[in-house]
Amino acid sequence: MSAPLEPHGGHLVYNVIEDRDRARSMIAGLTKLEIEPTLDPDGTSIRNPYREIMSIAYGFFSPVEGFMTREEVESILRERRLPNGWLFPFPLIFDVDEDKVKALGIKEGDTVLLTLKGKPFATLKITEIWKLPDRKEFADAVFGTPEKNGEVVKKRFDEKHPGWLIYRMLRPIALAGKVTIVNPPRFKEPYSRFWMPPNVSREYIRQKGWKIVVAHQTRNVPHIGHEMLMKMALFVSGGERPGDAVLVNAIIGAKRRGDYVDEAILEGHEALNKAGYFHRDRHVVTMTLWDMRYGNPLESLLHGIIRQNMGATHHMFGRDHAAVGDYYDPYATQILWTRGLPSYGINEPPHMTDKGLKIRPVNLGEFAYCPKCGSYTYLGLSYGDYREPPLCNHEPERISGSFLRGLIIEGLRPPKIVMRPEVYDVIVKWWRVYGYPFVTEKYLKIKEQELEIEVGEL
Repeated sequence: MSAPLEPHGGHLVYNVIEDRDRARSMIAGLTKLEIEPTLDPDGTSIRNPYREIMSIAYGFFSPVEGFMTREEVESILRERRLPNGWLFPFPLIFDVDEDKVKALGIKEGDTVLLTLKGKPFATLKITEIWKLPDRKEFADAVFGTPEKNGEVVKKRFDEKHPGWLIYRMLRPIALAGKVTIVNPPRFKEPYSRFWMPPNVSREYIRQKGWKIVVAHQTRNVPHIGHEMLMKMALFVSGGERPGDAVLVNAIIGAKRRGDYVDEAILEGHEALNKAGYFHRDRHVVTMTLWDMRYGNPLESLLHGIIRQNMGATHHMFGRDHAAVGDYYDPYATQILWTRGLPSYGINEPPHMTDKGLKIRPVNLGEFAYCPKCGSYTYLGLSYGDYREPPLCNHEPERISGSFLRGLIIEGLRPPKIVMRPEVYDVIVKWWRVYGYPFVTEKYLKIKEQELEIEVGEL
């Protein structure tokens, strides 16, 4: 059996203490600091740092081991690299109010106990306490501006962009340092079925004997276009033969209003497996905890890191990857993975640069249904001065996500050529639970109150 690609940075992080006696001794006498969500101007949670702690400690973000220092953040904003040279796209910030730091007497060199809903959860060994710059300017620096990053940024980011808003609303003080989970949580249903951290997923891939594993990023329930993307990417990734399997990895966390709810996303992809549209030996559904930044090319870089750490060899990228609105060029991700983005300091494609990624891209355009052909057809890629002709010479029918959402909210079952009936049934199941099929302010409040996990006493 072949081994998966090596982790990003050459080392798989696993900062989780499973020995309860050891954990109790580690936290004895530590100052407690409650993990608090990032709120939008209306007071709704748009991020909970516990998800970043989970993804850091369980190795999804390897080689990162904690929240970032000023030097690390400045390095990322300058060239999307950690100070040691490894590519990484986003600052990871543990933000607090200044008066809380003063009230607790927290100082550099301390180790604090991070509590979640009042329960002991993780430790943070503080190496630096630093003040964030103006958060609007900081958010612009994270995502880019048309003036500085005109090759892919088409208009200025604002509060309608969920990721930009997260950085805009951070508290003023950052605590940097290594995080260690001392009280491993229990996942609630349905999340427990899909929790496969990198050490587990890499062993799963070894046991299956998969050599070519194509990752599929998702924040949506699958329609037929998504299914075509997965199957076509699987066929082209192996070179002289098709690849072995598709690793579906859903991003689970606070999302923008109008996205599908997390439970439906996971079970919708699971339905393709259960109903036999994918064979169980060529398809697996997993998840990563992350409050999505909707960063298109930058998000694709993070996705490549996550899925390489999970053991995937290839990553498919489609039109408007991980995007919202029209802030980025629709094919900004393909530009990154074929040419690099010099204005962000990335002068070569991520898999072709020193201390870059090992995972390889499968860059794809759109699929649409062609009535004349009687099947889905490929529309090709178009970005910059690069143009591909479509696969057929007819007039395919594009089904937009907003159109599909409109059908669903009217209570209409989408045609089978648009969405598998088993997937629609999953949407309806969770619609009945939450009273609406998509993310609302009510859903976000429930999600923040209940989270995806339960943390017990230690």
